[in-house]
Amino acid sequence: MAKFVHRDCTEEAVALFTRFVERHGLTHEIDSEAPVEVMWHIPAQKGLSRPLTLGLQNRDELNLGVEDFWSYFFPFDDVAQEFELILDKWVTGDARMGITGKRGRILQLRDGDEWKTVYKANGLPFFRPKPRAFIFNDPAYSNSTMT
Repeated sequence: MAKFVHRDCTEEAVALFTRFVERHGLTHEIDSEAPVEVMWHIPAQKGLSRPLTLGLQNRDELNLGVEDFWSYFFPFDDVAQEFELILDKWVTGDARMGITGKRGRILQLRDGDEWKTVYKANGLPFFRPKPRAFIFNDPAYSNSTMT
């Protein structure tokens, strides 16, 4: 049986994360002790009301973390462009996390006047519950220590 070998996308992930933080003027911290290839923590700051965690694990799996939500987008080559779009939409307020139960979460992107679900976590596969609350970025956020 042939063994599938994942391509190491570490350099491309770092480039994607760098483009994202530079495009939006965000500061970040690199967690070099994390048990994954790349882990960046982006704290709440001007324009970002909630901290984000960005990661690359298993050499080709992009991760987005917001509060208790953690996503897995892979393989890198197939999802990198969509992942970068999701990050940009999060910052502009055009993405949101729907809370659909005790641990269920859905990631949605604004599409005109509608919200399109692009990722589901910890929910039943064929069940489409209505979110009871939403987590989102407030692009107008500025804490009192920012100028």
